Parts: sequence; C-alpha cells; structure tokens
Amino acid sequence: MTEAWKLDGVPEYEGGERYPTVFCGGSGLGDDVFAESGEDARVQIVYRTSEAEFRAWLAKLAAAGFAGTWSRESETGLFAEFTGPVRLYAYYVFNEKTARIAADSAGDTVADFAGSAEPSVRDDTELMQFGLYYSDMIPGVTCDCGMFYAVRLRNNELILVDGGEIEQATEIAVDEAMARLRKLCGGADEITVAAWFCTHPHDDHMEFFGRLLKKYRGQIRVRRAMFNFPHFAYYGWNDNSAAAVKRLRARLREYYPELKFLKLHTGMTFFLSNAEVEVILTHEDMLGLHGDKRPYEGTNETSTVLKLTFDGASVIFLGDARVSNGNSLVGRYAGSSLSCTFLQTAHHLIDRVENIYELIRTKYMLVPEGRYLILKNLRDNFWMLHQHAKDEDIFVAGDATAVFRVRNGEIVPRFYPVRGEPYDGSER
Repeated sequence: MTEAWKLDGVPEYEGGERYPTVFCGGSGLGDDVFAESGEDARVQIVYRTSEAEFRAWLAKLAAAGFAGTWSRESETGLFAEFTGPVRLYAYYVFNEKTARIAADSAGDTVADFAGSAEPSVRDDTELMQFGLYYSDMIPGVTCDCGMFYAVRLRNNELILVDGGEIEQATEIAVDEAMARLRKLCGGADEITVAAWFCTHPHDDHMEFFGRLLKKYRGQIRVRRAMFNFPHFAYYGWNDNSAAAVKRLRARLREYYPELKFLKLHTGMTFFLSNAEVEVILTHEDMLGLHGDKRPYEGTNETSTVLKLTFDGASVIFLGDARVSNGNSLVGRYAGSSLSCTFLQTAHHLIDRVENIYELIRTKYMLVPEGRYLILKNLRDNFWMLHQHAKDEDIFVAGDATAVFRVRNGEIVPRFYPVRGEPYDGSER
C-alpha cells in the first residue's frame, strides 16, 4: 500500500488498493458554483478489497466512536451511514470488489429525512408524465429536451421529478402544470410536495420547476429536496446550467427555510408515505473510471438513477444516463435482477443506451421527448425501444400529459392535451 489515507478524522481502511485521488463530491443546498461551499463531500475509493476487509473497517468505525444511523445489505452490496467526528456514508459493491467512502456533512440523515410513517388518505397512487412543448432547439424560443414527472402518494402529497427548460416554462404551460398537480391532489388549492428529486444539474431538468415555484410559491409547500450534484469544478456546467443551479438552490433556501435535504448516495432506501425510494446509482459510482483529471464524461453521466415502488408498481428514473452508467449497472446487477413497471427512457432518446434497456425489464416506457423530434432525428432509437416494449406501452411526453392511476398493481391511464407554445419571455 503506497497511497496515504486522506480522509481526516476517519479511521484508516486496511486492505485493498486506494485510488490516488480523493474526489470532491459536491455540496447539498450550499452554493458550490465557482467556489467550495464549506459542505462539499470528500470521496475516497478502495479497489480490490474484500467484503471481510470492508466489514472489519466498519467495526473499526464503531470502536472509534462512530454511530451507525442507517444500514442495508442487498444482493448488490453493503451500505451504511454513520455520525461521529465526521458524517460518513460508505458502501461496498460485491461484483466490483470496491468500497466508496464519502465524508459528507450536507443535509439530513436518512432517518431524519424520511421521518415517521404518515397515514393514508387515498387508496391509490398516481404517476404523471407531464406533456411539455417540444420543438427544434432554438435558444430563447423552443427546446428539444426537458422532462417533468410527478407521483401522488396515498397521503395526498407529491414527489416531483426534475422540471423542463425555461423555453418550455411559458405562462400557459406553468398554469397547466399547476392545474394538473392540483387535479392529482383532488383539487386542492394548496399542494404539498413530499420531496423534489433532481436527476442531474442541467437547466432543462430544473428551470420549469423553478418557474413553477416562483409563480405559485404561496400555493406550493415543499417539505424536502433530494439530489446529489457533483462539484462544479469537475466538469464545468455550461453558463445556463450553472446559473440555474445557483438560482434553484437559492430559491429553495429562501422560500422554504425549514426544508429537509438529503444528499442521495447509492444504496439508500427509505419511505415517503407509501412509496419506497431506492437510490440505484449516483455520480460517485463513476468517479475513478476516467482518470484524475476527467472524473466524468460530461454532466449527463452524473445522473442519479432512482427507483420508486408503490401500490404493486414501480418506476425507474434514468435522467440523462449514458452507456457508461449502463455499464456500471450491468456490472453491478450481473447475475441478479433489475426490473420496474415504468421506465423513463434516458436522455430524451438522444442516447441509445441499449445496455440499460437490455438490463432493466419493464412493462411501460415513458419518453420525455416530442414525436416530431423523434420522427425527424431519433427514429432508429425509437424503434429500438420496441424490442423491449409494445408500441401501445410506449408513452411520448410531447403527445399528451399521461396520468397512470395505480391501485394494488392495477394501472388505469388517462390523458390531457399538451398546452404549450414557443417561449413567451416569462421571467426565470
């Protein structure tokens, strides 16, 4: 062993082969665009280590006064969270024989974030793929990407996922989104968001949500936010995305000072009402794959892959996952299983990612893209989906807003017209 142990205040890991760099894992709600926030995580990776060595290190933590606050063993690995002189999240992946250890003080613990079980006031759950306005990418006019999803839980609260580009956040579209969210919640004047989840820090995955908050701040209560954004310096978000991240973080802090925040790490599981949340992959799994000076192959590779399970059904959100993310999933789940009822297709069908679709068995595919753009540019990728799902089970967001009522595994869809237009100049 030649590399020094580099996590201050953390007992040294014995065994394996340490990656020579300790990576900055990014912050939570703190602003780390162009500077460190003071809450940025540090991630150390140990390759070629064994389960026994990882368990021995966990015992070493306990002897050093670290208290375990959450843990899990699954078919893919061991996962654990600790409080002590340093807040830690650590996990060991069986097939990779690799341990990742994050010293991360951002936000809440898993237990504090999820809270106690809340009573059901509904007997079903609903999943919505919101129909955004898609057209050719003309900056300041129209957008060819973006996605926005909602899950209404049995306690009548919502889990919201991402949010489209600013060109899609016109007055008519934002009003339609609020109308659909109210409808999901039984016509309530005020809606409660159990959690907002963002897959990755691109502006087409948050600007629409930020505009919705700004316009309807008094009618939307956001209780939690959960994501894991890598540090800005590692890949240099474009100017629009950097500004969107700063704006969204600031808006959440200002509008909701009591907001709970969870920095998502691979392997975490917890419940929000009747939905089980499972973190399948984060950007931390990609660290070390491309060398020291290029931790990621672009922002899309930093997408968090999340699975929600509810009422006998499940949905996996891929964000803009790439083939490299799929390779990690394939290696991790080789010899086991990964399946869902609904699968959000990756990166608006722009990337093919056949390895992901071959791995994840699903019934329905949700495509965050417009049919015009599919027929114009993405025909081959679209028809590739038909190898994994029937045509009638593939739902394109640009066609309609689709709402799927789920009750004890039975799924009943309904549809609403897309209401959108080219950008009307609405303020971000």
